[in-house]
Amino acid sequence: MDVCSRIFELVDKKYVEQQSFAAALGVSPTMVSAWRKNKSESYMKRIPQIADVLNTSAEYLLTGEEKTPVGLSANGREEEFVQLFSQLTPDQQELVLAQLKGIVDAKDK
Repeated sequence: MDVCSRIFELVDKKYVEQQSFAAALGVSPTMVSAWRKNKSESYMKRIPQIADVLNTSAEYLLTGEEKTPVGLSANGREEEFVQLFSQLTPDQQELVLAQLKGIVDAKDK
C-alpha cells in the first residue's frame, strides 16, 4: 500500500464526505480529489498536517508502520479509546475532549 492509499483508507473511515477532510485540512475539495485520483502528489508536503487531522503519525502514512513511543504502554482500554476516538468527526472529538476535561477538573476538586 502506498502513502496515498493509506491516507484515503483513513479518510474513508473518519469522514463521511471527502469535502469534510478537505475542510479540516484547509484545502480545496478539488485538491483532495486530485490526490485521490493520483493526479497530484502535493499531499506529500502536508504529511504532518494530514497525520494530525487523521489522528495518526507521519511515520504510519509514509511507511505503514506505527511504533508506540518509548515510555508509553497502551493497555486495552487506551487502545479501545484511541480506536473509537479516531472514528469520530472533528466536532465529535472536540465534544469528547471537552467532556473529558470536565471530568478530570471535577475529580481534582
